[in-house]
Amino acid sequence: MDKKVFSKAELGRFQNAEHSEFHRLSLAICMKYASKISAPPLIDRYSAAVTQEIAVFKAIRRSEYTEKKLEVDAKRDAAYIGLISSVRVNRKSFDQGVRDAADHVYVLLDSYGAVTRMGYDAETAAIDSIVSRLQGEAYAHSVSMLGVSAWVSKLNELNAEFKILVDERAQEEAAIPNIKQKDARLETDISLKHIIERVEARITLGELTDYENFAGEYNVLVKHYNTLVHEHYGRTHIRTDIAPAIITPVGEQKYTGKPVFVIPEVRLKTLAEDGTDVFIELVFSVDFTVAYKNNISRGTATLTINGIGKYKGELTTTFNIGN
Repeated sequence: MDKKVFSKAELGRFQNAEHSEFHRLSLAICMKYASKISAPPLIDRYSAAVTQEIAVFKAIRRSEYTEKKLEVDAKRDAAYIGLISSVRVNRKSFDQGVRDAADHVYVLLDSYGAVTRMGYDAETAAIDSIVSRLQGEAYAHSVSMLGVSAWVSKLNELNAEFKILVDERAQEEAAIPNIKQKDARLETDISLKHIIERVEARITLGELTDYENFAGEYNVLVKHYNTLVHEHYGRTHIRTDIAPAIITPVGEQKYTGKPVFVIPEVRLKTLAEDGTDVFIELVFSVDFTVAYKNNISRGTATLTINGIGKYKGELTTTFNIGN
C-alpha cells in the first residue's frame, strides 16, 4: 500500500460539539462495515467511548441555565448603569434640591466601586446591599426626588432572578460526570485509531481488497469536518450591522423639566439553526448604547441606538415628551 487509505482527521482541533458529532457519525460508518474491520472488541470499545463522550459533552456544555444567567446578568448590569447614569445627570440639574439628592445617592453608589465589573457573587452581594440601603429610610427622599425608584426596583428584581438561576445551575452541575471532557475525547480518538490501523493492516496484508466504499464514506466525513476546522481558524470577526434592527415604539413620556432617559427594546432578525427567521433581543450596554437629543423640553426627542461589541452602525427613532 503506497499511501494511507484513510484520511487523517484533525481531531485535536475539533471543537467539543464537532468532535462528539464526528465520532457519532464515524461509529455509524464503522458499524456499517463491521465485517471489513473484523474485530468486534475494537468496535465495542469505540462504541462505548463514543457513548461516554456524548454523555459527558451533554452534561458539561453550556446549559439553558447558563445562557439565561448570562442574559439576566447583562440586563442587571444595564439596570445598574441606567441607575447610576440617571444619578450622574441629575448632579448637573439647575435645581439645588435635585443636585443635593443626586450627590447623596452618588456618594453611596461610588463607594461600591465598579459594580458591573465584579465577579458574579461579589456583584450580587453589592447590589443586595445597594438596593437595601436605597429602599431604606435614609435614602427614601433622595430616591423620590430623583425619580429613580423604578431603576432600583428593576435592579432588585433582576438580582433576585439572577440568584435563583445560580442556585438552579449549582443543582445541575452536581449531576455532571466525574470524567473530564479531555479524557473522554482521548479515549474516543484512541479507539478510532485502533480501528483504522486494524483495517489498513488487513489491506497491507492482502486480507482485505474491497474497502473502497468504507474508506470513501469515512474520507468524505473527515474532509467535511476538517473543512469546518479550517473555517474556524481562518475566520475573521465580522461585526453585524445594527441598522436593520427594529425598535419597539416608545410611548409618550411625561415632562419633568429634567432629561428623559428611555431604554427601548431593540430586536434584530437573524437565522435560526433550522434556517427560519427569528428575532433576538439586543442588550443595552452589551450590544448597544443610547444617545439622546432634545430630551428635556416638551416636544419631539431623538433617540439614537449605537451598536457596540458584536454590532456596529446606528439607527434612530423619536418619542414625544408631553405635559
